[in-house]
Amino acid sequence: MEFKEVVKNRYSCKKFSDRQVENEKLTAILEAGRLAPTAKNLQEQHVYVVQVEQMLAKIDAVTRGGGRYHRGYTYDSGCRG
Repeated sequence: MEFKEVVKNRYSCKKFSDRQVENEKLTAILEAGRLAPTAKNLQEQHVYVVQVEQMLAKIDAVTRGGGRYHRGYTYDSGCRG
């Protein structure tokens, strides 16, 4: 596929569910990120997992465009028909 076709046919899906990510899935995601290569093998990563509603509200209050899309909402796979 040509790059122009990739760009032309791309889409962005922002349909989320309010279900919290299960601990097993979250652990698997974090482990995959830990094992993934880093730029120039620098290794330094900082990942923060916030699940307490009051802390999420504080983050939303200080981030531009804060709100539902910045919280720990899970992706709804029914996004593209």
